[in-house]
Amino acid sequence: MKLLNVIRKELIERKKNLFIYALTIVLILLLQEFADAFIRKAVGNVIRNETTYLNNYSIFLFLGGFITTSVMFAQDMFSRTGQHNWLMLPASRFDKFLAKASLTTVGYPLALTALFAVASLLIEALALLFFQNPIHIFNPFTQHIGLLILHYMATQSLFLLGAAYFRKAHFVKTVLSLLILSLVITALSALFVRIAFAPYNNGFYGYHFVLDQNLLSQHETLFTIAKWFGYIGYWVIMPVFCWFTAYLRVKEVEATDAIQ
Repeated sequence: MKLLNVIRKELIERKKNLFIYALTIVLILLLQEFADAFIRKAVGNVIRNETTYLNNYSIFLFLGGFITTSVMFAQDMFSRTGQHNWLMLPASRFDKFLAKASLTTVGYPLALTALFAVASLLIEALALLFFQNPIHIFNPFTQHIGLLILHYMATQSLFLLGAAYFRKAHFVKTVLSLLILSLVITALSALFVRIAFAPYNNGFYGYHFVLDQNLLSQHETLFTIAKWFGYIGYWVIMPVFCWFTAYLRVKEVEATDAIQ
């Protein structure tokens, strides 16, 4: 019950910003669809761009979701004006953390999907009325949309950790940290490949591997195991690690009264 009350509190406090954000999305979709319909009617083109909703959905899901997640703890944990209310809230730190994490991880993609579905119904009805535009409604019940949401839930955990760890410029610092980490992993992977496949490298400089097809087939099981380890790391280990570390960070900041 306390968790639901904390979630309700979060929504009430952010309702104005959420309304402006939702209205912005609807206006962008409306402008794009009407502009497309007007141009096609003017030039007599009956072929419409059916990827408008999907492209915008992907942008707002990932970029919008990552930015929203990045600022989720800014006021409550690292702002002097919000620290007192955060600490004095009659709920456990786990409830306070879980409320923010669940809203950005689950609530945001579900609400965005519903918004796009409803907005597409209204916009397509208006486009049909004014431009006799062929109807193409955003369909949220597709495998592609489901995969996008799952990928968002996995990668969003990185920005949840960045939101709890960094005190300022959360989104920028998280992106920079991920870029640096990617460069380090790439360099280590290249070094490993260079050493492991040295007997098959015919190039004096750089990489020029000549691998026997029979050799690859012999290690097919090993490659399959490595692929499954990658899946487990991406879908399970990374999100769980980021969530747990973010919670420990919230616990640390709360224990030190958010002042260091």
